[in-house]
Amino acid sequence: MKTLKLMPNQAVALMKRAGVAIFFIATMVFAPTAFAGEGHDHGEAAPVAAGTGSPRVSSHSDLFELVGVVDAGAMTIYLDRHATNEPVTDAKVEVEAGAAKGMATPQADGTYRFEHPVFKDAAALAVNFTVVAGAESDLLAGDLTLTDAHAGHDDDLAARPWLRWATYAGGGLVLLAVVAFATRRVRGARHRSASYLIAACAISMGAAASFDANAGEGHDHGDAAPVTSGGNSPKRQADGSVFLPKPTQRQLEVRTVVAEEKSLPKTVELTGRVANDPNTGGKVQPTQAGRIEARPRGLPQLGQSVRKGETLAIVRASTAAIERANQVAQTAELKANLDQARKRLARLEQLEGTVAQKDIDAARGEADSLVQRLAAVSGSVSATEVLVAPVSGVIAAAHAMAGQVVNAGDVLFEIVDPERLVVQASAFDTALLGNIAAATASPSTGATVALRFVGAGRTLQEGAIPLQFNTVAAKGAVPLAVNQPVKVFVQTKETVMGYAVPAGAVVKNPSNQDIVWVHTGPEVFEARTIRAVALDGANVSVVNGLKAGDRVVTQGAPLVNQVR
Repeated sequence: MKTLKLMPNQAVALMKRAGVAIFFIATMVFAPTAFAGEGHDHGEAAPVAAGTGSPRVSSHSDLFELVGVVDAGAMTIYLDRHATNEPVTDAKVEVEAGAAKGMATPQADGTYRFEHPVFKDAAALAVNFTVVAGAESDLLAGDLTLTDAHAGHDDDLAARPWLRWATYAGGGLVLLAVVAFATRRVRGARHRSASYLIAACAISMGAAASFDANAGEGHDHGDAAPVTSGGNSPKRQADGSVFLPKPTQRQLEVRTVVAEEKSLPKTVELTGRVANDPNTGGKVQPTQAGRIEARPRGLPQLGQSVRKGETLAIVRASTAAIERANQVAQTAELKANLDQARKRLARLEQLEGTVAQKDIDAARGEADSLVQRLAAVSGSVSATEVLVAPVSGVIAAAHAMAGQVVNAGDVLFEIVDPERLVVQASAFDTALLGNIAAATASPSTGATVALRFVGAGRTLQEGAIPLQFNTVAAKGAVPLAVNQPVKVFVQTKETVMGYAVPAGAVVKNPSNQDIVWVHTGPEVFEARTIRAVALDGANVSVVNGLKAGDRVVTQGAPLVNQVR
């Protein structure tokens, strides 16, 4: 085999030219991929968000809010009340979109469905909706843009296939020219053959890369990363607002209220505790020590209703052995004295006429006295006390069991009137006493009980002025229990302009600021930083951060706040 020998300067020149050729080959191989159009995928690239997801059309009026989502040639329509975001499921919806016109079909999930071939092709449509819900009717309109996923340069290449092959051929000629320039001074058939082989491989690789780079959206690219479709899912947007699709709003039961500025009272929050009303409640206590015996129907249970004068329990007196012995001895003595008194009375009655009448009456009185004394002493040995209900109401506390030994003064039963209770609060500002307009008690968030101011004590208790309120008479029991701690919201006679919203609408942002979520678009919610003061247990007064007409989320606000 003949070996080709090169001079050192020739070898260096050959290596330089080969490096230039390799650079141009790499450029031709990877350039098509680098300059591929938007929407193409290239192997291990990061997933690309699909924007707004399915095509949508939205519209609203003072009555209704409508969102139509197109998918697979059919439109799903979500119809809600504009003010409250409450779904409207019993309406008649007529759709007109280009050549398509007809009635949407109600679905079991509360939506409406309208199918037509016009939704399968790329087009820009003006869509009209005629909504009739009971006595209310409205006309809603919006624009719908339908796009083709394979539109773009792929259509041009499909219409002109020679353009793609001309691109391949031009790239191949450039590669051949570069390789020829690099090897024109190299002698030897083997080196020229190797150079031509390298050029052929480069042409093949460039053509394959160009074909892969020009593949349109939707074509398979081997191990390429999948494209995400996050446009139909809840997400926090770049400006801090939340995109919440209508299906998610239905699932979370998001409700809103239209903010309306009003003159609202200034409110002071106090701590209080529920107590029994002394005029409608009562306690049952024995006046003597003894053992409890149940009535024929048994002892009353917690929550049982009782009437005034009804027997609740029986207490049989119990005494020590020495006391019982003394009672027995006294009883025997009284019996003997009674027997002597009766005999004496009998003798005097036989001598009536010869004995003064006053002596006979005295003997008779003594005998009667002994009878009564004997009855009293004999009864005390096994005396019983009947415990009755002092008022009508409900058993709130029961501390009695059959056979239990109790002392005089023990509280065995407590009776309350569940419709009338007392709330006792403490105030530290004496100016509040003459500035009370109304008051409410709140045992928990969202629950309120109307109160009526009764009066205030003029003696400080632990540095505070005691205030007393009565629950306002209402049908049914109030949701309060004796000794339960509550918040008391006292509304003063002073007023301030603000927006009344439910307390559950106020949530915290990451900076621990009070915010509410405002429904700014059919599927968009915006956070508003506010300043609010308590109005009562169920509502707050927003004095800064809202404007009239804002649709504030009142139900589901904590769930909207968690969307990331």
